[in-house]
Amino acid sequence: MYSVLIDALFTSSPDYERLFESLCWPAESWPETERVKALTAFIQGLEKLFADPDKTSLSAAQRRRIQDKVESVIWAHCLPLLARISAEPSEPGRCRESTAALCLLLSACVPLCDETVPRRVAVSVLPSLQVSEEEALNVDVSIEVMAALIPSLSEDENITIQILSTVLSCIKTLPVAQVSKATVRLLLTLLNCCSSGRSSSIIKSIQDDLCSWYCSNGTSVVTERVLLCLTVLSDHLLTPSSSSNCNADPRLSHQFWRIIQDGLTHKDSVSRKRALYLLKRCVALSEEESMECSLSPMNEGESALFKWAPGKGKLLREFWEDYVLVMETLEENQVHVVRPVLNRIDTLIQTTVNDGQGLIHPSWLLCVYQRMFHSENKSLMREGVCHLLELQVLSQPHFALAFSQVCRPCLSTCFIRSFRVGQNNVFLANFFCSLPSQHRGSILLQLIQQLGCKHWCAVPLLFLCQALSKLSPSPLLGRDGFTALREVLRCTMITHQVLLRGASAVSLDDVFSFLTHFRADESLCRGTQLWTQVCDWLSENEGGFSPSAVDADQTGAPCTKETIREHIQGQICAFLRVPASQTDRLPDPKEAEKLARSVLLCVDVEHSRSGADITNTLELLLSPLLDTLSRVSTNIYLPLRKSDKSLQLVLQLFQLGQTPGERGDAVIVTLEKLMLKLLYPIQDFILRRLCGELQELFDVERAELYLSVLSQLWFVSTSTAQQHIKVHRSDFSKLIKHSLTVLQEPSLQGSTAVAMAALARVCGLVDVRSRRSKHSIYHGLSLYNRNTSFQYIVWISLYSLCSDDEVHGPLLKDWGRIAANFMRDQWVCLSFLVKTFGIPENSRTLDTVKAALSRSVDALALLPNDLVLPVLTFMETILPQLLTDEEELCVEAVTQSWELVQGLTSNANDFWSGLKGFVSMAFNPQLLQLSHGQALKFTSTLKKLIELSQSKSGVFGVLLHHCSQTWMPTGLGGSDHADAVFSSVFSHIHILTEACVYGPVFRRDQRLIQDVQTYVEQLGEECAVNVALKSDNSRDEQYPRMCVLSFLSRLDSSNPLHEKVMETVVMALLKKDNDLSRSKVRAYSNSLQHRVKNRVWQTLLLLLPKLRDDFVTTSLTHVFEAGYYSNQASVKYLIEWMMILILIRYPQHMDSFWFWNSFLALDIILQWCFNHNFSVRLYALLALKRVWQLAAVQAEGVTDGLGGLSTVIKACLNQAEAMQNTGNANKNWIRIQEHFFFGAFHPVEDYSAETIFYTFPSLSEVADDEWIPLWKFEKLLCFSECSSLPLKNPSLRLSQLQSGDWIQQDKKERWAEVQKKITPWRLEVQEQEPELSLVPSQRAARLGKSLGALLVVASLIDKPTNLGGLCRTCEIFGASALVLDNLRHINDKNFQSLSVSSELWLPLLEVKPVELSDFLQQKKSEGYCIVGVEQTANSQSLDIYRFPEKTLLLLGNEREGIPANLLQLLDVCVEIPQQGVIRSLNVHVSAALLIWEYTRQHLSSGSS
Repeated sequence: MYSVLIDALFTSSPDYERLFESLCWPAESWPETERVKALTAFIQGLEKLFADPDKTSLSAAQRRRIQDKVESVIWAHCLPLLARISAEPSEPGRCRESTAALCLLLSACVPLCDETVPRRVAVSVLPSLQVSEEEALNVDVSIEVMAALIPSLSEDENITIQILSTVLSCIKTLPVAQVSKATVRLLLTLLNCCSSGRSSSIIKSIQDDLCSWYCSNGTSVVTERVLLCLTVLSDHLLTPSSSSNCNADPRLSHQFWRIIQDGLTHKDSVSRKRALYLLKRCVALSEEESMECSLSPMNEGESALFKWAPGKGKLLREFWEDYVLVMETLEENQVHVVRPVLNRIDTLIQTTVNDGQGLIHPSWLLCVYQRMFHSENKSLMREGVCHLLELQVLSQPHFALAFSQVCRPCLSTCFIRSFRVGQNNVFLANFFCSLPSQHRGSILLQLIQQLGCKHWCAVPLLFLCQALSKLSPSPLLGRDGFTALREVLRCTMITHQVLLRGASAVSLDDVFSFLTHFRADESLCRGTQLWTQVCDWLSENEGGFSPSAVDADQTGAPCTKETIREHIQGQICAFLRVPASQTDRLPDPKEAEKLARSVLLCVDVEHSRSGADITNTLELLLSPLLDTLSRVSTNIYLPLRKSDKSLQLVLQLFQLGQTPGERGDAVIVTLEKLMLKLLYPIQDFILRRLCGELQELFDVERAELYLSVLSQLWFVSTSTAQQHIKVHRSDFSKLIKHSLTVLQEPSLQGSTAVAMAALARVCGLVDVRSRRSKHSIYHGLSLYNRNTSFQYIVWISLYSLCSDDEVHGPLLKDWGRIAANFMRDQWVCLSFLVKTFGIPENSRTLDTVKAALSRSVDALALLPNDLVLPVLTFMETILPQLLTDEEELCVEAVTQSWELVQGLTSNANDFWSGLKGFVSMAFNPQLLQLSHGQALKFTSTLKKLIELSQSKSGVFGVLLHHCSQTWMPTGLGGSDHADAVFSSVFSHIHILTEACVYGPVFRRDQRLIQDVQTYVEQLGEECAVNVALKSDNSRDEQYPRMCVLSFLSRLDSSNPLHEKVMETVVMALLKKDNDLSRSKVRAYSNSLQHRVKNRVWQTLLLLLPKLRDDFVTTSLTHVFEAGYYSNQASVKYLIEWMMILILIRYPQHMDSFWFWNSFLALDIILQWCFNHNFSVRLYALLALKRVWQLAAVQAEGVTDGLGGLSTVIKACLNQAEAMQNTGNANKNWIRIQEHFFFGAFHPVEDYSAETIFYTFPSLSEVADDEWIPLWKFEKLLCFSECSSLPLKNPSLRLSQLQSGDWIQQDKKERWAEVQKKITPWRLEVQEQEPELSLVPSQRAARLGKSLGALLVVASLIDKPTNLGGLCRTCEIFGASALVLDNLRHINDKNFQSLSVSSELWLPLLEVKPVELSDFLQQKKSEGYCIVGVEQTANSQSLDIYRFPEKTLLLLGNEREGIPANLLQLLDVCVEIPQQGVIRSLNVHVSAALLIWEYTRQHLSSGSS
């Protein structure tokens, strides 16, 4: 229309200069867009006149004046206004429209100006492309200006190079959104305007620059930007013409394929989409050309990443189709969508394996696994890890090496995230065996370094260490490897659970300096397989160790190999060599620990290798030590530090030499004999030091060493005849007397602390055995108890150490520990006195005891957590004495103790000992015997303990173990006292019933820890931690149940008290089951309600043989009622089993069972016979058949009495017989009858604890954490096995079955389950016409209907139903037009059914998908804002985004969304806020939401 008006104007008014002046605007004003467009049309008309001189009579002067005016428009109007737009971005819609109009004006002016004008404008604008506050134009405006100038500058090679250089520089510095705009508007425009020859060189320059940038800085940001640029330029890079120029073909670039592979695993979904798009374009081009395509590898020994062979075209096409399908599907985070496609990975692998020409590089497969490893869905990540662990092709060397070279860090991630027990052991061993020998060490080192760089979870570390231990012995790691391993032990594993931390050490073979990182109480101790493995390794490498630098320097001899004995002898001499200067502090005990372990290893190595005499070996090794100890009490010139180090080594030898669970070890026996020869000098030295020489605070730590050595020697001497008599009768009495004297008189703080520590150690040595035998220490203490001075001395000295003058100097940091140990020792002594000598019955003593209990409550708050156990022991002894007179104080003591224990839940080292001490104190026999009314005052603490057990496994087990052993101690016979204690169970029957159904529901991570700990325990002696650590079953969440089941199994039905307990428990459990059945909570499979009911009936089955006949009669009704509630299958099996056993054991109830149940049973079964589900119907018909047969056998009167119901039953049975011959009914019928409960199970022969607690749950599809395996019962020595309740099932029938055998599964191809929207990418490509044709709609808006400015583009949508609904939505909300890929859609019946004639009232345009890029750029130049519906990292939420008036809404394809080559054309991406699990909405629904939001915003703005 503008051109017609301009022609008419020129014809009627030839005064062009006047027209020019009238259309221009003042320099300071901001003209309307229409005025700019009018001036543009005028200048375009002038250009036509200048091009045809015959149609105009303009003189040369007039032409020159007009050209000057046109040039002035550029410098005086366009550029100043553009600068103003850059400075005032407050109205983005107006700025966008004005910028587009001015750029059109600029492009119209340039042809009329001198050739130097566009160059000058470009030179002035190019600096503005860089982000700078000094430039007049902003980056967005500068890009549009340069896009308008490039067509007129394309012939100028210099300025073209300058523009290209500036744009490539901008790509590296500008924000991503502006990088996209610069690439599309400038690079594409430049390539489109240049000749083919120039375009090829420009493409080559761009490609080289991007690849060079990626090689120098291959970060994720660089990869993202490079992929963006390559996608924009894909139409120029990947065309048949580009392939003719080998230099410009990106398929021949190794860096290009590295970029693609990095993009496929990029964290940004848009970058992954672009990489996949480029891969598809490359494959499509290679197939189209059908030419040989192979690039040269970067390094020698590497194969090319991409090849194409025309002879293998079909194979390669199918491979890449499957590959793209897999990668596209992995974008769906829902496992049920992804899992069916995983079988395609096997197809890819098989294709790669069968490829003998190296056409498919294994690294492409690793991209698939990396994508799965970094998925947001943990289930999908686990699927990928497990799939890789099962990968058999890694046994081939070239596959294994390719995987390791491309992504070695991924291997550690794979192993760390694998939780399948034993699976990664085989994988790692096979993988390293498949690697070339020269690469194994470096890859293993990198793997271990990956472990040390992060703090991994204990569970995967355990399995990885086990996998490492399975590697074949070979010298893979050097010094760097051992350093990395030490770092893993020192940092990574320090905070893990003890059991898992100890188990993780099974894989590491190291040398002496490294072994100090293995704790003897957790893993590396004598008697374990790990210790034997270390000994074997040392023996095999004898003579292969270089001497230490210290030894070489001292001897001056050349460095030669040394034996283990020579090394250790040198180390002992160096250890005992002390400087002349003395220090007050005790030497570091770690040196003694390291040396002691080395000595023991050396002795075991030589004994196992040559059978050498242990005595001679130890004497030779320890000769310097024995010599020092022999002179320790007589040589006054012997340095004190040397004496202390000798005693440290002796103590460590005894502690580390012990073999768990084994007495009389030859090494320890020999060591004891050697030390007994030196008993007197050592004893004299220690007693001399303890009795007066240790007076300073820094001597307290030394006193602990001396007391520990003295205690060890005492234990040694007590096991040897006549050695202990002199020791204890004289010397301990002397030590006790001196300590009491120090405590009675004012002394130095050090002396007081040493004296109290000595008395506490003496009290600790007096155990029950020594008191019974009237041991000499006992006699020595009893002398001081006659006038009770000992009690009062200890009591008066309470807190006296803390009340002295303040400590200064370096010892200040140790003062708190010394004071706390002093207080702990006081409570040890008090506990011993009260427990040993009792409390005299007088008022004065009672007041003292009250005060002591009050002080003990205060001490709980003062003492550190690891020192409160003696206080709890004291309270346990004294609480029963005060229950009657000081009940409130006792309740307060129990409450405060519980608060202390509850605060230790995060401290595993102190929590369990504190909990056991608390349970022993708060639930001792006297407190358990309280009446029900008195016990209620302590109930709140019990409730809190049970609540804590729901979140911390093992808490309830400690309580159950204590209570069951208190009520019925193992191995003790009956007595009046025992019956009195047992009677207390009736006040705490709720503990038993709670234990019967106990089983908290843990989080997934807690459940994982439990499962792995069970796995470690099952390894037995194969795992060193099971030998080193004393088994603590109470941590097992199933232990409370096993403990109470063991308690119930030991009850004697002939004992009236036991009988009453069983009956009370049974009634409580039946009531719990009834309450759960009547509750409205839905008991879905493996829910807490289902599990509790299952545990109830398991316990009832266990107790059934012990119940009285009359009690069974009274409870029979409850059992029958429970059978007709709605229960899960596993519960039904148990109830029915219970009924069968009752009727077999007590057949007199058979008649009542049938007369009471016949109608009810048949009524319920008949209802299920008419169920719509085929399998349920068959199940019910089978049950009906069995019940009807049993009813007929009982009596004829039963069936006759059913009357008309009998006819229905017979009809149902006839139907069942007829159904057996139709379809799959016969197969299902046979399967159902073969179900374990109908076919294999025998209720009497299979009655055992194994069947009840393990076999039945496993066959009933109960969660595996509910199964109690047989080995757990076998570990419980207190479980009573009898003929009525065998532990093990003698038959193997049930154990060989699998769950769910009767369920009919339809066998389908996994590919059939793939969602329809996931289809091979090549099926999406349709033949398109290359030419551009914008077809305007012939149906204008009728009846004066107004249209908005929203343009909806749906050319990527291909489903007529979506297009029909979208057309209807656009018409209702007044969109300006709807763009389709083909107008023939409107004739489709599916389209018309949803559009309901809306296409008659809405302008429709046709734009082919291949034409969309040009169409969008044209609309962008017209001022439209291109908005896409896509989830990206920079997308804006729909609820906050403001739509410009001129908005073009681009909708993506139903399957893949917006193609990667169009993403960079978007001005903004908008996403719809979501709260559900499903990731995407239907495209029509998404479009409707955005169209309504646009309409709402502009309706509200229009009304306002």
